Amino acid sequence: MTHTTVETDFIYLYGVILSEELNRTEVPSIIGMDKKNATVLKFKELAAIITPVNPQQFSQQQIELQLKDPDWLKEKAFHHHECISAIHTQFTILPMSFCTIFQNEENLCSLLQEQYDVILQQLIRFKDKQEWNLKIYCNSEQAFSYVVQHNPSVLELRENIASMPKGKQFIMKKKLDQLITNELEKEQSQWWHQIEQKLQPFFSVSRLRKNWGREITERNDDMIVNCDFLIDKLKTEQFLTEVQELEHTFSRLGCSFQISGPWPPYHFSKET
Repeated sequence: MTHTTVETDFIYLYGVILSEELNRTEVPSIIGMDKKNATVLKFKELAAIITPVNPQQFSQQQIELQLKDPDWLKEKAFHHHECISAIHTQFTILPMSFCTIFQNEENLCSLLQEQYDVILQQLIRFKDKQEWNLKIYCNSEQAFSYVVQHNPSVLELRENIASMPKGKQFIMKKKLDQLITNELEKEQSQWWHQIEQKLQPFFSVSRLRKNWGREITERNDDMIVNCDFLIDKLKTEQFLTEVQELEHTFSRLGCSFQISGPWPPYHFSKET
């Protein structure tokens, strides 16, 4: 006699919310990653937002193959983000990474049990908070010109060079170019410090990310700041107003600001 093995669905986890928040509203209706409805799995004070997925299509090996397909990746990653964003509009959520999958509910509950205190504290921390991102770009020519005309060290060397013999001037002008480059980096660092200090009253925590190159931004200016902020919802309007005022102030230095949000707390979810 042959035995047929019946494969049960795997579980795809979008994120975890506070179960108490389910008392005031329902989770939005979501068609899940594998075209099946998303559901809620309660665990003490936590509630996991999950959806069943086909074990063959969403095995680790199959996912690794699918990730090489840009169309599949774009579609599924966008779906993952859209679902988390929809949940975030109504609930405090700890978002999971793309393709967080468990073989069964028992494995998921084991994780929730093991990480219970950490997850609960994170959710309490995220309550009534939003993630916003600020990118600052700088026109290199305009910023370079500002440093040449206003930086004390540069002005002093330029003045000294003007009184030097012609032969020495040629050598010192190369040194001047290097000094301008170095001072520009220092200036931009100071600009960011001033900006962050002005924004300090409005965020609970910030996190700098790596700046993107022009090949990614497809812009003619350089990204000099890429920072995420965790902001109290009640302070969002003040935060955005301050960003607008700062952009006006720093525009004369060649800076332009790009603010985006509100996002689920993606970039703070792995911090404890």
